[in-house]
Amino acid sequence: MRRRKSVALLIETSNAYARGLLEGIVKYHREHDAWSIYLPEQERGAAPPAWLKNTRLDGAIARIETDRIAKAVSSLKIPVVDVSSARRVANIPWIETDDPAIAKLAFDHLYERGFRHFAFCGPRGLNWSRWRREGFAACCKQAGAKCHIYQTPSPFRTASLSTKQAELASWLTHLPKPIGLFCAYDITAQVILDHCRNQSIAVPEQIAVLGVDNDPMLCELARPSLTSIAPDAVGAGYFAAQWLDQAMGNRRPSKTVGFSNGFSTPFRLMPPLGLVLRQSTDITAVADELVAKAIQFIRDHACDGIQVTDVLRHVALSRRMLETRFVSAIGKTPHAMISMIRLTRVQELLQQTDLSVDAIAQKAGFQHVEYMSVAFRKAFGQPPGRYRRQHDRS
Repeated sequence: MRRRKSVALLIETSNAYARGLLEGIVKYHREHDAWSIYLPEQERGAAPPAWLKNTRLDGAIARIETDRIAKAVSSLKIPVVDVSSARRVANIPWIETDDPAIAKLAFDHLYERGFRHFAFCGPRGLNWSRWRREGFAACCKQAGAKCHIYQTPSPFRTASLSTKQAELASWLTHLPKPIGLFCAYDITAQVILDHCRNQSIAVPEQIAVLGVDNDPMLCELARPSLTSIAPDAVGAGYFAAQWLDQAMGNRRPSKTVGFSNGFSTPFRLMPPLGLVLRQSTDITAVADELVAKAIQFIRDHACDGIQVTDVLRHVALSRRMLETRFVSAIGKTPHAMISMIRLTRVQELLQQTDLSVDAIAQKAGFQHVEYMSVAFRKAFGQPPGRYRRQHDRS
């Protein structure tokens, strides 16, 4: 009998993103049933398990985020796939979230809600937080807006965020209002929401708060409930398992792309799955009350097949006047906003369901699948079928 490959998973189980990675690895393992898996229960930043150097292993998937883990993994002399952005070990394949894409999704959401003041809060010393901060700040600059930035201590530092409570509270109090605040991940967003409640800062009316990871427990227990961007952690875990299986079989990974920041090893950046709207950003920050009313109507009914004429009946304005005020407020016409919301819904359904393209067109409010396909190709540079194939994890 062929010996089953032994694989170590050095991934913490203490946060939603890491558990998503493990879910993707399990999905691949379930489909191929090829490994014996070693999975220690550990927290973020934990020391390497004692058994690591004394166990016969064929490969490993690791979040290499500390020098101790990097040293331990480097000494194994086996194929390893890194699922961390830290890049502490060179020349091994790595998979990470597409942080500029996450930042753009966050900015677009807040900008389309009518916010013109923006802020970012996240831990310092971590690449994914830095890349999200830089991407968000770049979007703000392109829109002619300032990005107010506050960096919290790294999760790996002994200094607690509690030592910065007064400083963070003062920063929140003195931000221009209303403002859209993008947090690097849900844990930071939860801290921000607690501070807003303690400082009697209304969320989302004064500060709209947006996180990343879409951790159901954190997002639903937060008050108000937290809007969050869902990264494709499951997809990242699946691809990591696929790459490792290929490497252990002495086959080159089949999915590689170039990287502009100087890394030459195979890597994959996973685009976010989408944004899950909850109460913390569920507001339209537009001074023009009629435009705000029109925006809310469009958000609620864009996928019901409405036309601009339906919006006009709702706000009792002439088409020319509505379009003029709309463009002045958010930089796009009512028709463009309806199309954007529908196409975003098409994206989500292509990624997350097995519905036919015809069924997706109906659910997104398109009367004809042919028109939807033409609009999708124009917006995203490829037809819906190709987009779905590219985002099919299996």
